[in-house]
Amino acid sequence: MKRFLKVAIPLMVTGLMTGCFDSSSSSSSNDRPDPTVEFSTFVTNEIQNTDDTREPVNINELEFSFNEQTNEQAFDELFIQ
Repeated sequence: MKRFLKVAIPLMVTGLMTGCFDSSSSSSSNDRPDPTVEFSTFVTNEIQNTDDTREPVNINELEFSFNEQTNEQAFDELFIQ
């Protein structure tokens, strides 16, 4: 029984410790968040780049910043001809 415990306990501890770690490293470059995208610049660029055959832009992973909240003329250049 003692021999069994000498073998079983280290195996159980190793198994439990293995479950606590994952294969990713905390120093990975993928851990950095994507830079934020300024919303009015993004909208302006998208409207200027319209095309009937253009692929849709994936915005699900983007984080927008709203730096021009008080700028009432932020989109004027799109509508003034």
